[in-house]
Amino acid sequence: MHRITCFMFALGLSACGDDADKSFSDIGNWTSPDTYATTSSSADAIQTSPGADTGNIIDTATAPDVLQPPPPETEEDFDLRTPEAGDSFLYIPSAALDALVVVNAKTLGVELVEVGVTPTLVRALPGDEGAVVLNEGGSNVSIVRPRAANRGGFDVVTLDVVPGANRLERSPDGRFVFAFFDQSKGTAVAGFGSLQDVSAVRTDRGAEEVFNLAVGFRPTIVQFADADRLVLIFCEDGISGIRLDDLDSDTFLPPVPTSTNPFVAPIDREIVVTPDGRFAAVRDLRAQVLTWVDLQTAVVNELVLPDYASDIELTPDGRTLIVPMRQTMQVAIITVPAAFDSGEAAVDNPNVRLSGTGSQFGSAALTADGRRALLYSTLPGTSAIAMVDAVTAEVVTRPLARELESVVVSPDSRMAALIHRRTGSVPAQQYAYSLLDLASGYAKIVYVAHPVTEVLFTDDASELYTLIPDPLGATHEVHRVSSASFNVTVYPVPDRPIFAGALPQVGKVAIALDNPTGWITFVDTATGALRQVNSFELNGFIE
Repeated sequence: MHRITCFMFALGLSACGDDADKSFSDIGNWTSPDTYATTSSSADAIQTSPGADTGNIIDTATAPDVLQPPPPETEEDFDLRTPEAGDSFLYIPSAALDALVVVNAKTLGVELVEVGVTPTLVRALPGDEGAVVLNEGGSNVSIVRPRAANRGGFDVVTLDVVPGANRLERSPDGRFVFAFFDQSKGTAVAGFGSLQDVSAVRTDRGAEEVFNLAVGFRPTIVQFADADRLVLIFCEDGISGIRLDDLDSDTFLPPVPTSTNPFVAPIDREIVVTPDGRFAAVRDLRAQVLTWVDLQTAVVNELVLPDYASDIELTPDGRTLIVPMRQTMQVAIITVPAAFDSGEAAVDNPNVRLSGTGSQFGSAALTADGRRALLYSTLPGTSAIAMVDAVTAEVVTRPLARELESVVVSPDSRMAALIHRRTGSVPAQQYAYSLLDLASGYAKIVYVAHPVTEVLFTDDASELYTLIPDPLGATHEVHRVSSASFNVTVYPVPDRPIFAGALPQVGKVAIALDNPTGWITFVDTATGALRQVNSFELNGFIE
């Protein structure tokens, strides 16, 4: 049966959490941004100059009348074609064997499960219920589940999905996975299908089935809202969505436009959705505005800004937007939806606070508790980081020894890993990362020989792992960092590290190496003991 599904969702905003700290401008190494501007021509030189004596608020009347769109900030895009850690199992797709390698982190036992042709992506199901594998060579997915304990082995159900699928996203409860072709991740292949189809794969044991969803043009992102009961699919021409409980047949989902003029293509668009799935805030470099979309009524409102929004973050309660603006060196703290309801521009809007940042910050990283956001830039020329309070709009800034490429905030909102841009003439100091304590502003810089390619915090944020492969293949390393002491333990590894994943139920972190026969190192997070599992791909050829 085919049907039209109306894009209508139940509402209800979540309650606010505890009040954030009221002030933090006088702590540790943080300082008010009007003390200096931190834009440098050399990554290793901090240039400071007195700022205008305007306190924390910039007089927007002094901003340029005409601003050109700034270059987009860059965000870390980790390779999705890697292993995935479940609760106590590690799943590794092996394209060479057309198999899924399953490593039991408790026993270190290894099983090879035959799946489809050229498995590339895997998503673990919650509760150690197995995994779902995307087989790109056959345009299908395999649902792999462990059999009863007294039987051993795995059951496999393989189902066809949209031709050319190269993305696989799982609902948090594991009931569905969504497979589709993302043009930004690859080029079309022979037999390629539509740019508007998403396969919704129901994973219920004994009731596995695929439903085709016709969505907007060029889907790129799948998100979940309203306590994970609602799936939202971001497309070039808007947002398509459906409740998971309503997914029981093929259907088409007309997208809700995310712009007042859907015929104008967005530039560097970014969308954030309120936790209940009712509203979406949209920014792009097409105009100096923010857009607020009611996903229930399709009503679109705009808020005029003094500059182009370079990034956008929404606090977990869905009530506050944090929007850095590079060229005017400001950050906007916006109360929603009130700021959009008033009809006033940001400079005159009582629900918008504009604070000076002292530097050209264009990126923001929100803490998990939503109380603060780190402001930084991924573009050359800025050697500083700032922190803005989401309640008071107060900004404090800290100079850094190096420019930044990315920032990763810990799950407990207490520290951040800062990945620095390559710089300098001394080979041993060309690459670095820093450990930043958010309370004091203390930062410890760690020089490394090669670029950091991945950062992992354990679920309890007690440890941090960084992968540091050598492009020339000689001196690969993994660093284990204590978030309590900032002590760094260096593990030399024989091959390029490609993945780090936490397995919280067994208290271990798995590190996968790019070894032709397969190599996994497990780190016991309590004792630091190391255990290796290797040669599992080679053993797969032995009958």
